[in-house]
Formats: sequence, C-alpha cells, structure tokens
Amino acid sequence: MSARLACVVVLAIGSAVAASRGTAQEPPVRIVPADDAPLASMLLIATGPTAPVLLFDAEDADALRRYIAASGRPVECLVRSGTPPGTRTLLEATAGVPCRRVDDLLALARQLWPQARTAVLASTSNDAWLLRAAALAGAADAALVPADGDPARLAPALAAWSLDTLYVVPGAPSLKLTPTRVIHLKTPDGLAHVTLRRLGAPPSAVVVANPADRQGLFSPSSLSLLAPLIALTHRAPLVLVESADADAVESEVRRFIAAHQLAPTHIYLVGDEMALRSHRVSDPVLEAGGPAALGGGRDLRVELFSEIQRGRPQDYAVGRFVAEDAALGSATLARQLHGAADAGERVVFLSNADREFQLGETIARTTVSELRNAGLKVQARYRDEVTPDAIQQALGEAGILVWQGHARDLTLADHGAPSAERTPPFVVLQGCYTLDRSDPFLLLERGTQAIVATSAAIYSASGTAFARALFDALLYGDADLGTAVRNARNYLLAVSELKKRRRHGDWVKTYRAALAFALWGDPTARLPLGAPSPALPPTQWQVDGHTLDLSIPSQRLKTASVGPFSAAPVPRAMLSGLVLRDGDRPERQVKELFFDVLPAPADATAACPPAPGWEVVSLFAPNTRTLSVLARPLGDAPAQGAPAGTFRLPLVADAARCGVSPGATPPRAVVTPAAHTLGRGR
Repeated sequence: MSARLACVVVLAIGSAVAASRGTAQEPPVRIVPADDAPLASMLLIATGPTAPVLLFDAEDADALRRYIAASGRPVECLVRSGTPPGTRTLLEATAGVPCRRVDDLLALARQLWPQARTAVLASTSNDAWLLRAAALAGAADAALVPADGDPARLAPALAAWSLDTLYVVPGAPSLKLTPTRVIHLKTPDGLAHVTLRRLGAPPSAVVVANPADRQGLFSPSSLSLLAPLIALTHRAPLVLVESADADAVESEVRRFIAAHQLAPTHIYLVGDEMALRSHRVSDPVLEAGGPAALGGGRDLRVELFSEIQRGRPQDYAVGRFVAEDAALGSATLARQLHGAADAGERVVFLSNADREFQLGETIARTTVSELRNAGLKVQARYRDEVTPDAIQQALGEAGILVWQGHARDLTLADHGAPSAERTPPFVVLQGCYTLDRSDPFLLLERGTQAIVATSAAIYSASGTAFARALFDALLYGDADLGTAVRNARNYLLAVSELKKRRRHGDWVKTYRAALAFALWGDPTARLPLGAPSPALPPTQWQVDGHTLDLSIPSQRLKTASVGPFSAAPVPRAMLSGLVLRDGDRPERQVKELFFDVLPAPADATAACPPAPGWEVVSLFAPNTRTLSVLARPLGDAPAQGAPAGTFRLPLVADAARCGVSPGATPPRAVVTPAAHTLGRGR
C-alpha cells in the first residue's frame, strides 16, 4: 500500500461559553489602555479575579465591543492624563461611557483595596519588577502601588494608610515608615520566596512569562501583562525569564523549581513564539528519507518542556496562553474567568476526510462508539454529509465538536466559509500545520478558550490515534486538558518505540505526530464530558503494590469498517497503524493496544510483560513520577482480537529486571501506513 500523507483535522470542542447576561448589580467590565502598564496591572490584580478587565488597543476595538455587548454588564473605563486624546476618544466610543481620569495611583490603590493591611510598592518604569510586584500583591492579597517620585512626598500618604506591611521592590522609592514594617526585596528569588510563603499551599503549577514581549517596534504582544492575573487565579508563582531561547527558558524555570523545592505538575506559558520560543528539531520523516513536507520545511516546532524530542516522555502538563496582543488576550482571559458555561451535552463528529484516509476513519469511528458506550450523546456525519450548513450548525449547537478533514475546509476567515460568530471554548485542531493557520487566532478572538493543534503534517492513523488517546484520558482518566494532551503525546511516543523495536521503518511518522502537538490554553482546563457510565465494561488498569493489573473485558464495541480496514475493539483499547492480516486476503483488522498513565509506586520505573506472549513499552517521567505503559498481546488471530482476562504486569526499578526480550515479529503482524496527501498551511 503506498504511503500517502493524510492531513486530518479534528476539532474537539467543548460547550460554548454563554454570554453572561447580567443585571445592574453585577460588577462592571473595566477597560484601561493596554499601553498603560501600571494602571492595567492594578486593575487586573484588584478586580480581574471578580469581574472582567479589558485592555484597550485601537486596532482591537471591534473585538472588545463584541465582548461588552455579549457580557451584558455595565462598563467603566479609566485613563490617566498621559493617554493620547485620540486613544481616549476611541476608548470612550468603544465603552459607550465617559472615561474616569485617575492620575493619583496611590489614591486609586486605596479605592481598589480599601481593607488592605499589606501593600507592594513598585516603580512605574520597570516592567519586570512591576510584574513581579503584581504577582506578589495577588498572592498576599495586598494592594499594588506603582509609584515614582520624591519619597518625602510619598511617605506621608502611605503612613496615613496605616499599613501593617509594605514590600518595596527594586526601582521603587526607598522609604521608612512607622509603625509600618517596610521590607525591601532586593532579588527575584527573595521576592519569589515571599510570594510562595504567602500563597500557602505548595503550588501545582508554575506560570512563565518574558517581560521583553512589551518591547519592540512591530506590535509586541505584551501578553506578560496578563501573567500576574493568571498566576493569581492558579495560586501559582510567576517566573520571569530573560531570554526567549527554548533551552534558556527551560533552564531558568528548572532552576527556579529546584531552588524553591517545588513539585509542580503543570507549566503555563504566557507568551507567543517571539517571547517563549519552542524547540526547533529536524523533521524525522525527512531525515529518514521520507517525503518533504509541504512548502519544503525541514524543521518542526516542539513545545517547551516536551522531552519527546529527546526520546523521553513528556513530564509536565504544559499549556501556552497565546493571543495576537494583550487586548485580545484580556478578552480571552475574561471569558475564562467570568463566562457562564453552556450546558450543551451533544458530541458531534464531522468527518469529511477523503476516501483514501480509510485507516484513520476506521479509528475515528471506533472513538465515536467509545463515547457512545460511555454514555455521551454523539452525532456523527461522514464525507458528503458534511456540508457548510452542517458545520455552521455544529459550531453553534454542539457541546463538543470533533472535526475530521483537511484543514483547508476549516478556513473560517475565507469567503463562503462557515461563520465563526459563535465558537466553543475548547478546540482541538488535530491535523496538518494547524498552528500555522489563521484559524486558531480567529477562534480565540471569537471566544475559544483552548486549542490543541500541530506544527507539522500528520498521518491519518497517528492523528486519529492521538484523538482516541486524548479522549481516553479525558473520559476515563478524569484528566484536565494539559494532562490529556501530555498522555496522548506519550502514547504516540510509546507506539513509535514499539514500532522501532519491531523494526518497522515508519515509526518516524508516529514520532513526528508525537512531536508536533501542543496546547494553546490553560493546561488545567477541563472538558465538560462528565463521569462515564459505560454500557459495556471498559478495560481497567489498577496498581496493586508493585503489580499493575490489566483487566480486558470480553464484550466488544460495534465493528467499524471503512474499505479493507475494520476494528471491533473492547472499550478503552487503543488503536494505531498496527493491523493484522490473514494470508493474502485484502481485509485488515486494526490491532488492539492497551495504554494507561499512572502514578509510579516508590522504586518503580518500568513495567514488565505479564507473560511471554506479551510485549510492553513503559516510559518513566521522573519529575511527576508518572509511568506510561503500552501493552500488546503477540500473535492474536485477526478474527479473535485481544484475549479477555486479567493480566498482571510486574512493576520494577529497572526494565532490565523483567528478563523478557522482545520476540520476533509474528508473521501476521504488520504496520500499514495511512494513505496521505499534503496539507495546506496558512
């Protein structure tokens, strides 16, 4: 069978964020100029957790106007005397109300934090320390006071506040107050130590930003302005890095984690590729002699903290907050924090992949059956049933939408394409080069909260296998979105390792898919799937001491058949490009695999096969002490599938202790690459 690249796009979309149709009693939407960092930082920290705060940019007035109209809240806008008259005029036109002038930031701080007993004094002209001060103020429930000028004039005003504690960061005026305790924080680590102490519980996440994103001649994104509020809402420390280089960013964050003895499971990046650069790695398919990617690209972007490019499993759950600028990003963040979730329950699959994508479509159909078996309401349309009207209806009504097809059919901004006036909050663009298109930015601008997408061309079997593993983690693992993406990427890494062991040359295609996926959005976000209530019992994994029990049921899902391919897996079985054949017959049965990610017991870093007739790949992630385990029975007949029963996999400190080496490839087990065609990038 010829290898033809299948660029398959899957949209897994959660239920829409409904507009908050508020009453006059609701807190207002507050708008401040995006280029006024001190004023913006104060409003974001003071009122951002309880009410929307929008950062105004003249180029994004229409987007902010849409948010205001959808929110139904009253509106306030604040400016300082330095705001250009033209900006103020357009801001007032967008807000629909006159703006209030607030030049005395200390007086504003007392209005915003009337009960504060602690304050943080920062300079208005040092971006990095202003952001650190804002993060500390959020952690300490303290007032943020950006102020410069004569300490002799500032001291009496602060003394009149009768604060218990005043933290002073570098660049701010040095003061002595009585009886207020004044603490001068001189280093980033010193401030971080106080921030962590004021946070209380050990943080499960770390937020990372680069304050240099506020500099530059060509529309800098300035997303770091939003990082302190993101850190506050996640009760997480903020790490500011000094370089955009991928290795330097990782080194700085790991040093921070080690220096403060943290054990986070999630890392939330706040910044685009200019601020926090992904790794660039050579395309493994091209290096192995495979076809060149569309456009002649030779490299892939691999998300920070991936480890997969080093042949190791991804350890942390990673997400990236991305927007074209801070103004649009502030609207996205406001929807995350203050949008009311719609109660849509239906899962809609739209699969218009070309007819040569038969293996990928077979796997996708089993995922539909899996979700139905788990108790979800699922509607599926395939091929010619997928029309612009069907897409439009799904965008407007689906609780979760799964789109499978060429990325070119999802170009929402093109003439005649489906409207994106209403977009759901969670989107997975699982296909070719979907991070390089305009669609992710348009979806985020119109209301989408998180996007899973790729930086490379994806083969159909690998892409649909990723989607199946993603839903498995979300549904049965009760995983948040970042953890589910991590687990699904590690599944593809385990499959590529299995293929490599069995000397299948196309392992690089699966490996490229594992490299290419990334999450734009909050890694702690959860899809509204609910608890599964399966009609047929699913496969189960359970740790019992230093043994991992794999229980495979006997009942199977409905057979899915597309062309020569068919699959009738047991619930929770994984699939990939591994198929079984019977002699020279043209039919192909998709091989069942079994996969899970579990906390590793003490002194365990690997799983062993339960019996000589099995092969196991296990991947240990040391920071989170998680173990990804892929198991497959060898030599099962095409008509029978995997054996039912409970199989015990010993957990050991070293895989060498298993004492079982992989056997020869059974004559009936083959890997068939998916049909393919080149996708279209933006």
